[in-house]
Amino acid sequence: MTDIDTAFTRLLLKQIVPTVRKAGKSVFKDAWVWRASRQVWEFHGPDGFYWYGRAYNAYEARYKGWSAWISKRELAREKEAVT
Repeated sequence: MTDIDTAFTRLLLKQIVPTVRKAGKSVFKDAWVWRASRQVWEFHGPDGFYWYGRAYNAYEARYKGWSAWISKRELAREKEAVT
């Protein structure tokens, strides 16, 4: 992985930080990532949320994990609004 790739994935994570903070969570304190194997990472987030997938580094894994957590949260809100 090159420096430009790392810079790009850090930028992606930086863009999602305001959304995570709006939800009352800390990007680094409320979740952690673990490298399961080569380019495969786990994201362990709040409320037992878990994401497992391909990422090139911890920044990208965090970004993808938080994105998945936000998507799941928004879907749950939409479902509640319908019922």
